Amino acid sequence: MKALLIAILLVSTTQAFGEMNLPQLHSINRVMLVAPYSCHGDYRTSALFLSNYSKERNSPELLYNGACGSQNYIQGLTAGDDFALVADLGEIPIEVITASAAFNSGTILDANAFKEYQPVKQNHSYVVLISKAEIRSLFVIKVLYQIEDGPMVFDYAVKSYSIQSTKSESPGFSWSAKNR
Repeated sequence: MKALLIAILLVSTTQAFGEMNLPQLHSINRVMLVAPYSCHGDYRTSALFLSNYSKERNSPELLYNGACGSQNYIQGLTAGDDFALVADLGEIPIEVITASAAFNSGTILDANAFKEYQPVKQNHSYVVLISKAEIRSLFVIKVLYQIEDGPMVFDYAVKSYSIQSTKSESPGFSWSAKNR
């Protein structure tokens, strides 16, 4: 059974747009992650990579996490200089979530609370906003099935995805620098 689950993970969910295998936008894909990262998991069984570029850099866009015996959660932040936020949109169909609605256009929720991570709740939809050194992404997921310390099955649709290079940048960025 575990070999079957791992085989499902290896199925490509990207389409060849150039050499990077960028994800197709607005297309719903289904994925199973076998176990939370901190509970017998690893990036191969607990993470979603949206492109070959992120996979080559070992920098997933989504991590299924949680300590054994505790509430599982999802997060987009996987490295110290990444910026990622997740909002729980509640029990709404993934088919109706637009990029605009993900940021609270008033059509779905009264307010979208973005946090570093969100507890996994079956039948809930989430929006993930990623800003890494070279990757910008916005995608939505709908948790279909989840067992504590076990597999999570979800649908996802990428709303925006880009691989960027910095032309110029203000010097001195720091996550902890105070204003003076």
